[in-house]
Amino acid sequence: MTGPLPTWDESARPTTTTYDDADPGAVARGDHLRQIHDMYRQGLDQVAAALDTAVAARDDEAASATALGEARSGIHALGAPVRTAGSWCGQLCRAVEQHHRIEDAVLYPALRAADDGLAAVLDRLGEEHDVVHALLGRLDDALVVVAREPGDPAHLDALVKVYGHFRTLLESHFRYEESQIGTALGVHHVMV
Repeated sequence: MTGPLPTWDESARPTTTTYDDADPGAVARGDHLRQIHDMYRQGLDQVAAALDTAVAARDDEAASATALGEARSGIHALGAPVRTAGSWCGQLCRAVEQHHRIEDAVLYPALRAADDGLAAVLDRLGEEHDVVHALLGRLDDALVVVAREPGDPAHLDALVKVYGHFRTLLESHFRYEESQIGTALGVHHVMV
């Protein structure tokens, strides 16, 4: 797939109540969302390090093949915390899609019912889910091209670009979600 990578305008994100009066217990309960996101962050760090190794070694064909193998291992390790089987993209896609389905089907409606002031933020988070899913498709496409033609440095560069963009947007989404609904989850006793 070609063309510009899907993205969003962070300056257009709505904000909501800060819940300044939330008790420490509610804040701690709401922090569970960040802990879940931290699981993804650790895996994303591992994949980035493996891709960095592949890029650094690409001029040496033997070293590049080894580094690419390490990158694939790092990519597969990302799915381990969610205990899914199959390819990395299958694992990550299922994990992210499941995470988002739970949010869309359970968390967001519960928060919307508890505080209608969250509606604009929840709508925006749902829109960002669509962008993340589109990027997962682009990432999968880039991985397939590298697997088919691992010797072409342009393919590895394209994979690194898509992955970097994906990682940046996913981290931005995580931070936005944590800041806007993390405490609300705890205040309204909505379990993650």
